[in-house]
Amino acid sequence: MGFQTVKGDVGESTRKSKSLKEEIKEKIFKMQQIPVNKKVLLSGDNGTAKSSLALGIMTYDLKDDEVIIYIDVDNSGLEIIQEFYSEEYNNNQILVYRPNQMIERGDGVEVKDEEKTIYAIGTAAMVAQDALDEGINVKGVIVDGVSFVLEFCEAFMRLEEDISVADGVPMQKWKIRNKAFRDFSSPYMSLPVPVIFISHADFIPELQEQKNKSEDFAFSSVKQRFIDECSMRLILTKVENGDVIDYVATIKKNRSDLTTENNQYVFLTRNTVTNDIESDLKDISNIIFPQKGKEEK
Repeated sequence: MGFQTVKGDVGESTRKSKSLKEEIKEKIFKMQQIPVNKKVLLSGDNGTAKSSLALGIMTYDLKDDEVIIYIDVDNSGLEIIQEFYSEEYNNNQILVYRPNQMIERGDGVEVKDEEKTIYAIGTAAMVAQDALDEGINVKGVIVDGVSFVLEFCEAFMRLEEDISVADGVPMQKWKIRNKAFRDFSSPYMSLPVPVIFISHADFIPELQEQKNKSEDFAFSSVKQRFIDECSMRLILTKVENGDVIDYVATIKKNRSDLTTENNQYVFLTRNTVTNDIESDLKDISNIIFPQKGKEEK
C-alpha cells in the first residue's frame, strides 16, 4: 500500500492550527481554574468509624444541589447511611451503589464473579464522570472496601492462571493482580472531584512492618503505589477510657500541608453506657478540604 497524498495547501493548514505557545498558554490558564480535588485514604481496623468519618466529611456543609456517590464494596455502608444520614439518603443526595456481581456455579449456588465485580467498580467511576459532564453537581465519591477490591483482583488472577488458594504464586503472575487493581483505581484518581477511599489495616505500611518482623518483609508494591497516588492518608483508631470511646484520626500524609502530619483529631466520642454520640468534624474537615475553611471565614 503506497503513501497517500494530501490535497490542499499544507502551509495554510499549519497556519490555521494553534501554535505550541498558544496551546501551552491555554492549558496553563485553564489549569489555574481547576479546583484541588484530593484523593484521601482512610485506613483502620474494623469498628474505627472509617465509613462514619468519610460520610461526615462529605456531608459536612452539603448544599441542596450536591450529591455524593457511595460505592459500597463491602456492603457495610448502607446501614450507617440509613441510620445517621437518612435525610440525605431519602433526598437522593447520597447515591449508594453495590457493585458485587454474582455468577451461578454448576451446582446452582451463586458465588461472586470477581472479574465482573472489578469491572463494575471501575465503571462506576466512569458513570460519576458522565454525571459531572451532564451537569450533575457531584460533590465527591466514597469507595468503601479497597482491601476487598485487592482481594477480588487476586482471586481473579488465581482463576485466570488456575492457581489454587493454597498454592504460592510465581512472581511474574502478580502483575495480573496489580494491573487489575490499577485498572480499578485509575478512573477514580482521574475524577475532578474529591474521592475518599476506605481500606482495612492491611493498607497501613507501618502496622504491617510491625506485624512482620522478618528481614525479608516488603510492603506490597501495588499498595504502596496506591498510597503514593493519594494526596492524603489517615489512620483511624479508637481509644477506650472507661465507659467512653474516642475515635481518633491520625494524619500520616498531607501533601498540601506537611505541618499537619502526625497530628491527631478526636472526631467522634461514644459513651458505651448511655450510647450517646458526640461528633466534631469541623477541624478535620477543614484540614482535609481547606476550601471549606475559606468559605466559612
